[in-house]
Amino acid sequence: MNVVLPWLRPRYRIRLGIASRLAISFIGVAGLILAANLVVQQGILVERTTRVLAPQPAAPVVTVAAAPAPVHVERAPAAPVVSPLLLEEAVGALARVDLVSQLRIKDASAPADAQYRQALAHLNEAAKSVAGSTASVGTDPALRHVRTELSAYSAHASAMLHTADARRAAEADRTALLDRLDVRVKEPLAGAWTIFGRVVSRQTLVELSDDIDSLRHHAEALEAATPISALQVAAISAAEQRVQKTLSANESAFRRGQSDAWYRAMNADLAQLIARREASIQLASDLADQTEAFAHQSDRLREALLKAGRIMAPALEAVAQVATRPSPAASAAPAVSSPTPALARARAAVQTKSVSRMPADSSSRGIIAWASGAAALLMILMCVGIIISTVVPVKRMVAATSQIAAGQYSVRVASGGITEFDTLANAFNTMADELAAARQASLHYQQGLEEKIQERTRRLQELAQRDPLTGLSNRRHLFALLDAAIERARTSGHWVGVLFLDVDNFKYINDGLGHAFGDSVLAGMGQRLAELSSAYGFAARLGGDEFTVVLERTNTIEEIRNLGAAIVAAFQSAMVIEGRELIVSVSVGACAYPIHAQQAGALLKAADMALFRAKALGRSQLSVFTPDLLDLAAAKFATEQGLRRAIDRNEFELFFQPEISGETLEVGLVEALIRWRAPNGELQLPGAFLPVAEQSGLAIEIGAWVLRRAVSAASSWHRGGWPDARVAINVSPRQLSDGQFVPRVAALLAEFELPARCIEIELTESVLQTGPATVAAIHKMRELGVAVALDDFGTGFSSLASLEILPLSRVKLDRSLICGIDTSPRSAAIAQAIIGMCQKLGLDITAEGVERPEQFAYLARQRSMFIQGFLLAHPVPQHELLPLLPIVRERARELLLTSAQGRGDGADITEARTQQSGRAAGARA
Repeated sequence: MNVVLPWLRPRYRIRLGIASRLAISFIGVAGLILAANLVVQQGILVERTTRVLAPQPAAPVVTVAAAPAPVHVERAPAAPVVSPLLLEEAVGALARVDLVSQLRIKDASAPADAQYRQALAHLNEAAKSVAGSTASVGTDPALRHVRTELSAYSAHASAMLHTADARRAAEADRTALLDRLDVRVKEPLAGAWTIFGRVVSRQTLVELSDDIDSLRHHAEALEAATPISALQVAAISAAEQRVQKTLSANESAFRRGQSDAWYRAMNADLAQLIARREASIQLASDLADQTEAFAHQSDRLREALLKAGRIMAPALEAVAQVATRPSPAASAAPAVSSPTPALARARAAVQTKSVSRMPADSSSRGIIAWASGAAALLMILMCVGIIISTVVPVKRMVAATSQIAAGQYSVRVASGGITEFDTLANAFNTMADELAAARQASLHYQQGLEEKIQERTRRLQELAQRDPLTGLSNRRHLFALLDAAIERARTSGHWVGVLFLDVDNFKYINDGLGHAFGDSVLAGMGQRLAELSSAYGFAARLGGDEFTVVLERTNTIEEIRNLGAAIVAAFQSAMVIEGRELIVSVSVGACAYPIHAQQAGALLKAADMALFRAKALGRSQLSVFTPDLLDLAAAKFATEQGLRRAIDRNEFELFFQPEISGETLEVGLVEALIRWRAPNGELQLPGAFLPVAEQSGLAIEIGAWVLRRAVSAASSWHRGGWPDARVAINVSPRQLSDGQFVPRVAALLAEFELPARCIEIELTESVLQTGPATVAAIHKMRELGVAVALDDFGTGFSSLASLEILPLSRVKLDRSLICGIDTSPRSAAIAQAIIGMCQKLGLDITAEGVERPEQFAYLARQRSMFIQGFLLAHPVPQHELLPLLPIVRERARELLLTSAQGRGDGADITEARTQQSGRAAGARA
């Protein structure tokens, strides 16, 4: 609804809001109601004034020549006269003092006190006017009674207010003490952590804070209560006792957590709080008694005032009659110059005012009816206007909202109406514009998003089928393509060849040239494989440095073998990777469908087995799958599973083989050799299961078992029948590369109280391939006092640099180097050169695999030589070793004598026997 002033231009249209319209309407209704009330008041309240005066002469006569004759006025009998207005004023003043005194009890502010004193002063003046209004006509006992009751009333009021002020002061002191207690407890809690709305602090402080809050609650109830009940007193006493009990029960915690001063202050304030509470309760009881006495005194004073009014009413009427009747002396007097003071007081005494309530006449009732009708009509118009000005814009807003919800973003709400709805319509239109723009942007973004999704889907499909590094088919796509090739071969009757490729020593490329360069190498290999296989099938990358080539439409295994050999030969030529020429060899395993397997997974498994054999044959080799590889794989798996249970079942045994010193013919040390007693009772040698243990990761656990058992055996011999016992223990490179190996050896020596010289660690040259950390561990072993021997020297890629790098104490010549020293001059020359080199380096030498007396005769003539082999002794369990030692010595002597006799020289025999005796004596010494 708009209010438009017709004489103004449209741009000056006045828009009123809901609040303005309601305010104008309510002001109009209130004005009508006020006007009706004024009319009613003017029609009902009628003031009457009555004057009762003695008749006066028409004109005063003044006599100058003679003295005026005395005027005799007949007086009515003396009686006190009390004005009804004074009496009504006194009773009203008494009621006001009663009310103001109750307010003064609850409020001691200066305005309340001034209001009380003003009301009391008004009562005193009104009562004195009543009691002293008849001073000229005498004094009545009823009026004296008014003065007495007024004095008592004032005294009761003063006593009651004094007690109320005292109680208020006691309550203020008690509140201040309670605040001090609360602040003293809340300050430590305020510094505590708050986690998820819960305070993390000492439980004692939280408990004390809760007790003080409870005490405050009861104190507020006690402060507002008048009178105070016994239950309230008991409740606040119990709350105070809880606070006191909490303080006493946790005294040590409070003194330690806060301070002694804090605890003393808490107890002192609590004692004062209890004292103030007791005083407040006593004052409340006194105040209740005084309030009751004050009420009784008020009733007595009111009765005295009313009694004085009832007694004096007849006297007022008599005074009025006497005042209207003149005396004879007054009529004979010639003139009166002025009325006497008594007559003036009489006139003043009979002048009264009264207010009476008159019923309203018909005109007043008509005005009230018109005013009520106008108010009702205005209210109806106001309601209709508000409803119309509210419902219509709301309907427009609802309709526009529905259209926007339906997607019609061009809809707009017409402005006009109440200011608030006009503002809302403008905001709605702005929102609609923004929604339309957002919708347009959303459609544009959705279109772009759909395009991106399509592009990403295409790329994901490529990633799901292609290897991102080489661009070849990945493992998942390989299986799909291989299944399809097998299905086509099954229909056509052709073969499908599967080649499994692995890069030789690819780890060295990553370690030496970096993984980024390794990725470039793999990408180059993928490109070369794609070119090589394009004429026969396709290539795929399984992962890492493993690739697969599928040869379709082949007919013989020889054709598959030739294609695999061609791929191996193709990688013998250099590749250019990042400007660097590089030759990378591959090992290939081959299999064929349908002779080796019928499914894709089985074909890849067969090719993998063939690849494993190719690597065992050496690098850059091709191996075709044969059925015996399945047996080998099954045996390997069974061996691995058996090894995992062998330690728990205690199936391993430790055997010891002596090593004889060529100089003393004594057993210088024994080598610990592990055996596996299989569940079928067969005793398996290390070569049958240790390679599997190395591949399966069980070598460290088995090596730890061997180390402990060997140290335990050496300790028992050292304390028993062989004090000079020494045990050689074979350790794998993986076991030595463990950072805890050296501390474990030291701990075992300390546990079994065995000298470090009684242990010798045997290593192979492959330890050099594990890096500087392993060499550092060998140095620590030597610092510990443990001897270190290089085992199997002379086989594989034996490097003379290892004799310089490693801190060795012994070199063990492999049996392959010893087997021909008695039959081949070349073998003897090579062995002699190695023995001489080790002697010049100060290293002890052990010859392994001595099985013929001629080998023994040749080696026994060498210095610092130890001899080990089946010719002297086979490995035996721990309990059979000590009885075997003298037998081995005797066997060595016999071999030495036999070798001397074989040369046919008696002097040599005598020399050998003398040498043998000297060596034995030296050994005993």
